[in-house]
Amino acid sequence: MPSSIIVLSNGKRVIKPANKTWIYALVVVVVFFACFLVIPVDFGSIRLNQTLVILEMLFTPAPGKTWTDYFSYMLRIDQPIMETIRMSFGGTVIGAVLSLPFSFLCSKNIVKNNFVNKFFRIFMNFVRTIPTLVVVVIVAFFFGFNVLTAIIAIAIFTFGIMTKMLYETIETVDMGPFEALEACGANQTKAFSFSVLPQVFPIYLSYFIYTFEINVRSSVVLGYVGAGGIGVVINDSVGIYYDRIGAIVIVLFVMVIAIQLFSSWIRSKLQ
Repeated sequence: MPSSIIVLSNGKRVIKPANKTWIYALVVVVVFFACFLVIPVDFGSIRLNQTLVILEMLFTPAPGKTWTDYFSYMLRIDQPIMETIRMSFGGTVIGAVLSLPFSFLCSKNIVKNNFVNKFFRIFMNFVRTIPTLVVVVIVAFFFGFNVLTAIIAIAIFTFGIMTKMLYETIETVDMGPFEALEACGANQTKAFSFSVLPQVFPIYLSYFIYTFEINVRSSVVLGYVGAGGIGVVINDSVGIYYDRIGAIVIVLFVMVIAIQLFSSWIRSKLQ
């Protein structure tokens, strides 16, 4: 593979490594098309020729309705939208609070007990392997399909992902203040609260906001299976009211963009 020679300012000649970008690109293309050999895809069922028709059904008023009806429907779904935000925020708060003590127990530089670390890390791995929809089904056996079920499922997801990210962050902090407080007689909990927590708190809030963004989007899917929120409205409209689904998509798009802009502003203040 041809390589060029570069002459440095000191006169030394070095060989420039060959550009392998095209090799990586070729591998990506091969893997992409290989997926179609593994994943069964019925190309005959794909209606690309109906794309414009479907878009028109979604984003224009239904026959017999006006644009006023189309936009007024967006205002009528304010309650399901707010319910989606509330259950996302509630589940995120619960999961984030629970992640604090467990991240403490998973951190090798805080709890220097190999058995405790491994036990809680294995437990956290187990929590993260359970899909959110499976959690919803399990919780629904006890509480039914409602907002509480969605909040619990979101809390469990948040708990798993935030504990993982937080204990990995804790293991990179400066342990000098922690060890100094322990040397002065403070127990591990107090030493953690006054030395480690202030260091990771801005990052913790950033993780919280990031997870909340994820939960807002995933809560729509949870609602679709009957756990409350705007997803329930989508489920009721599928196959019947395409214009309503289009209006909901527009509202969700605006809501997610607004949340992302707000969270970006918050994160910029934390840095």
